[in-house]
Amino acid sequence: MFVGHEFLAFAIAGWAARRLGADGRAALQAGLVAALAALLPDLDVLYALATYAAAVAGGTPLGWEPFWGVANATHRVVTHTLPTGIVAALAFGAASAVGRRRTAVAGADRSRSARAAAIALVGAAAVGTAVLLSGFRAAVSPAAAVVAGGFLACVAAAGWALAARTTLPTAGVTAAAGVGFVSHPFGDVFLAVPPPLLSPFGPPVLVGRVSLAADPTLHLLGALFVELAAVWVGLAVVSRVCADRVGGGRLRNAIDRRAGVGVAYAPAAVVLPRPTIADAHVLGATVVPFAAAVAAWIAWGARRRAGGTRVATWYRGLVGGVATLTVAGAAYAVTYLFAIR
Repeated sequence: MFVGHEFLAFAIAGWAARRLGADGRAALQAGLVAALAALLPDLDVLYALATYAAAVAGGTPLGWEPFWGVANATHRVVTHTLPTGIVAALAFGAASAVGRRRTAVAGADRSRSARAAAIALVGAAAVGTAVLLSGFRAAVSPAAAVVAGGFLACVAAAGWALAARTTLPTAGVTAAAGVGFVSHPFGDVFLAVPPPLLSPFGPPVLVGRVSLAADPTLHLLGALFVELAAVWVGLAVVSRVCADRVGGGRLRNAIDRRAGVGVAYAPAAVVLPRPTIADAHVLGATVVPFAAAVAAWIAWGARRRAGGTRVATWYRGLVGGVATLTVAGAAYAVTYLFAIR
């Protein structure tokens, strides 16, 4: 369920780029930058794992609930806030601008105005970083400031590494990264306690998880369908901006009928324990491998028919896997509603 962030960010940035007149290549690059930025805030879960391991060594029990109880003090509290997202976008764009000045990037604007804009962006990123770290140190804890500093360093490294791999102007890179960083926190309002959106400079805005259903299993299924909706929107934009690479411009043409085998997942509603947010792995660790197996089957069949490039083949497999997951989730939900609940 982490992937919805990336697909939604790709969709927003790719669609916006096309609406602003960018060609397919530029829209694809904008979407990929946004998707990368949407991924980066969740990397702090690695620090959360280390924190939990230390807590377990100190006597904390093993389990998903104890893990999130410990991890949420660092995961999402620092990286999933709007001030952090804004500063991260500036840091990403500034690092990309510096990297572009030091590499021969095709199409890079080396005019005096471009240099001035890059210097201003670096200055804004430096000031923003100093203010943000100071705010976390004063309002949250010194440890939070350290986590924020490490996160921004990783963001800058990503922006630097990307500099030579995109022909987007620095403003485009910064804007696309901003889409990913700023949209990310809103994707977590269904799965856990929402992150403190204005931290460290403002009070909590959303203080409780957005409930989709009173029944905890139905709520989890609702969250699954929200994530799937984000993935489908992303795939729809991919099919438009990458039409020449994926073998056509209509998403529905890539959906394989074999995705219908997802209905075979329906008995899981009877066999498996009822999943909730606290033990969502009961659902995720079974339905995702099932859909992935069908996706591999679809991709293998498409490759045997030699119906397109390798990119088009794997795209059809990905679409087929998501379609299978959607069918499986719907079959599970129907079974749960009418046979179990």
